Amino acid sequence: MMSRFDINKIQRSPEEWSAIAFKQTTENNIQWKIALGIVVAAVAASATSPITGFAIALWSIVSSIQQARSVQRNQIAIREYGCVAHVLNGDDFRAYYKQVGKDAVEAELKFATGQEYSLSNAALEYLEEAGSDKSEVRKITPATSDLRLESSSLLPSTNTQSSVHDGSNVIDIVAMIAAPIRNCIIFGIGGSGKGMLVANALRRIKADNPRRKIFYIDPKNEPGEYGYTDGIVDVVHRKSCDGCCPEEICDWMDEVLDEYIQWANQQEESLLIIDEGSTLGDAAKKTKNNRIGTLILHTASLGGAKRKNVWLMAQSPFVGPLGLELSATSQITAVALVSDQNTNVIKQWQRSPILEKIDLDRLVQLIKESPVKRAVFFGGNSKWWAMPELPNYSAIDRDGNQPSGDALSTFERRQLRGRTATATMIDKLETTPHLTLDDFIIQELGQGDRLEELKPAIIAVIKKANHNGLSYKFKLD
Repeated sequence: MMSRFDINKIQRSPEEWSAIAFKQTTENNIQWKIALGIVVAAVAASATSPITGFAIALWSIVSSIQQARSVQRNQIAIREYGCVAHVLNGDDFRAYYKQVGKDAVEAELKFATGQEYSLSNAALEYLEEAGSDKSEVRKITPATSDLRLESSSLLPSTNTQSSVHDGSNVIDIVAMIAAPIRNCIIFGIGGSGKGMLVANALRRIKADNPRRKIFYIDPKNEPGEYGYTDGIVDVVHRKSCDGCCPEEICDWMDEVLDEYIQWANQQEESLLIIDEGSTLGDAAKKTKNNRIGTLILHTASLGGAKRKNVWLMAQSPFVGPLGLELSATSQITAVALVSDQNTNVIKQWQRSPILEKIDLDRLVQLIKESPVKRAVFFGGNSKWWAMPELPNYSAIDRDGNQPSGDALSTFERRQLRGRTATATMIDKLETTPHLTLDDFIIQELGQGDRLEELKPAIIAVIKKANHNGLSYKFKLD
């Protein structure tokens, strides 16, 4: 007899979790607390003095207003940032943790505590059990049982798939932009790590939600970077725009965007990524073509209901040539990357209104704390952080400008390892759209009857190849 028990049965969409969290913020009975306070005040006034009654009524009203403001801030966090873990309670918190995992929950709680949002009892208990100092926990107001942490530094440091550094100033930037997905401009000069960040974020997105389809526009077409998108991106258009005239670049972009619009209308959920925004912006300015900027703003402003998002990658925050005025919209989150080799760009970038100003000494300190000698600005909380170490899916070690030994998914690495049976299997695993080995074996290989035999053999191949990307893709760690 088969059991109906299934520990993974509850699987909700991000929108469903947001609805649950929003509902929990409304279950506070503030109006009844005010009414009860007035009743108690009236009793106290008759039993003691009118002054005592007035004081009790005033305290009840003020504390309820404070609680209402706290609820309103939590609702903004849910609606604008998709941050729900700090609001969920009881079985909902446990089910959410089971579905999205430890890294996602802790990233949300770190963001929530950094923004000083109130925490549910379940979230507070989780942080306490994880090692936070209980003496640092205090109540927001005497009238509510919602609690918060005094500082985000109380969050325990963890080794995650996207970061192996445990410094208190290191941010899990992959989770910040990918869970939930934000509309972003990601900028930094060449070699700062934009491609590596996006490559890891895309793998996080696909692992969390395979339904999300990704359309990638690459005006650089560097073979050494193909590994960033191999097996992850659903549609990719590449063109070597170096040396092309502005008219040729814009004509190509118009054709690609026409295809994207038709494609996106057929998807339930989509993400558009536009690389080399500075190159495209220069061409757009010279030809007076503002189509890219208009599409980005429309997607950022109106795409939420249709589950459409957009990421723009650029060399700098000055994307006015594309027709974008980022300081005028709150729908696009800025992410900036700086390495120890190019801190001089900060003087130029600080003219941009979308960046929080930072002291150069502070920036250098964050770079020193980073295991990859980089700092990252995250517009979601308007702070600079130390950059975590991320798996490199390209064929290039940008810091040393040398081929990378981790780039097993690129054309160059395939040439080096030869066309052996193992290499062929690695190639298939890298390019398959399936995100579980079961689906890969059953649906792509057509070997469902050999599942129990092939699955451990394929895992052994991945482990032997020391392929971090496939281990992450199929959740083997």
